[in-house]
Amino acid sequence: MKRFLAILVILTMIIGGTAMGEFAKEEWYQSALKDSEMRLGNNVRLLKLIERAKAGEHITIGTMGGSITEGAGASNYKECWASRFALRFGNTYGVSNGSNVELVNAGVGGTPSAFGYMRFNRDINSRVSEIDPDGYPDLVVIEFAVNDWGEPTNHHCFESMVKEVLEYPNEPVVILLFSMRDDGWNLQGDLRKIGDVYDLLMVSIPDGLYKHVGKEMEKKDFFHDEYHPNSTGHRMMADCLMQAIADAAAKEPDAADIDLTVWPAYGTDFMGLKTLYADEETEEGITVERGGFASIDLQTYRNTPVGWVCGKNYFHDIKDPDEPLKVTGVFSKCLIAWKASADAGFGAAEVYVDGKLSVTLRGGPGKWNQSEVALVLNGKNAAEHTVLIKVKEPGKKFTITAISVK
Repeated sequence: MKRFLAILVILTMIIGGTAMGEFAKEEWYQSALKDSEMRLGNNVRLLKLIERAKAGEHITIGTMGGSITEGAGASNYKECWASRFALRFGNTYGVSNGSNVELVNAGVGGTPSAFGYMRFNRDINSRVSEIDPDGYPDLVVIEFAVNDWGEPTNHHCFESMVKEVLEYPNEPVVILLFSMRDDGWNLQGDLRKIGDVYDLLMVSIPDGLYKHVGKEMEKKDFFHDEYHPNSTGHRMMADCLMQAIADAAAKEPDAADIDLTVWPAYGTDFMGLKTLYADEETEEGITVERGGFASIDLQTYRNTPVGWVCGKNYFHDIKDPDEPLKVTGVFSKCLIAWKASADAGFGAAEVYVDGKLSVTLRGGPGKWNQSEVALVLNGKNAAEHTVLIKVKEPGKKFTITAISVK
């Protein structure tokens, strides 16, 4: 069985357009794929998933991450690692040329895992096909290792997202994918602690490939720029994922499923986070008064995998009154995602929690309309709170992308 799976992976790499083409059998590349396997993890869920895929059940792969997951650096969207991986997984384990395997990609450039968690229900769960029997993703790959520097919740949102997905009733597989900058840097040293706690399959691109830079390969063979892989690099990432899945499936089956009662690595105190979008009804018990944020900013971020990110938003245009946006209700935590713009027409906004200034949000040079996230309230126990967002400078615009409370 193990030999069969190994041969199957190599054949799929060659036929399916692997990164290195005819060099797929090169010893150094095979070694690199193996070295990228940071942890094979508990395989109970994976083996069940593969059985279901081979039986022809509809399988949904969800991918959540930043610009690398979005496909930045690839020559086109079909060349990005998420598209390549879903295609390869379907061809390897699915039926009818993988027609029973569907990708829901929620990568959004320039954003941290906190924003990914804020968007998860809207950008992955709500996009699962109606023909999927359970309505949840069956395999989720999470990639934020380059994006999460300075992330405001100190990995609590990342871990809360991981555990919440693991607790879905369909028992999905969760894989942590650690990409890299062109100097080999990422945050895998921090984020792997989460994967270790829950015994997850983890794939490290720098562990597998970076030591070969300057030897069997050059930076230009993998990287498009400082942060993003080129099309070949994206294919290499898909190769690493497929190798890890094959080896995890080939190892001795674990006796029991993942233990979800373990003590968290950082904290799961954001589980149950609810996101308030301008084009949806608010959560029960939460009131949003838009005040001077009554307009819609049509120039917020859009991309291929998601489309209009977060859809309609809370926009203060210069024609709108200088009234604050007001959120009231019982909650313990509040995250605000906002459009960071270099446009001189956009100013700053002050966020007050229960009458006290929490943070001032401001764009500036180098910003490009990506959504940044601020943690404005981080309590332990839910209580009645009022959050006010005020434009600081008259005659300036400001956009709130989404607001989340717990």
